Amino acid sequence: MIHSHAHSHTYSKYNVLAQPTQPMNIADSVLNRLAGLSIQQQWIFFTAECPRPNHAQFSASNVRCQKIIQLKSSNSQSELEIVIKAIQSGNASAVVASNQIDSINQSLLQNLAQSHGCEVFFVEGRANQYH
Repeated sequence: MIHSHAHSHTYSKYNVLAQPTQPMNIADSVLNRLAGLSIQQQWIFFTAECPRPNHAQFSASNVRCQKIIQLKSSNSQSELEIVIKAIQSGNASAVVASNQIDSINQSLLQNLAQSHGCEVFFVEGRANQYH
């Protein structure tokens, strides 16, 4: 006989790390770099086009999860525009965006980030994930 128990979870819409996730397809070298950047005072922003950050995956790499914020998607701005604003805000030690941004704009964003004491990383976006 199989017993099924329904579990009801209440998740804060603000704490994306409390919501169910799948591990991201993200290089260990990027995770190690994010771990170092998460020690800084600023935030690590993930665009809405990235998979939701996975708490267990980041914790295992010593990334301070309380420094991670996933930005909401915008109806009026592209991912590129959102990344530019996040970098220019001065509040980010890193911005993680999807690799849907073309290579020319990726180079421009990396230069912009460098001039603002920030780093930008590009990961496989939600559209490319198969679960």
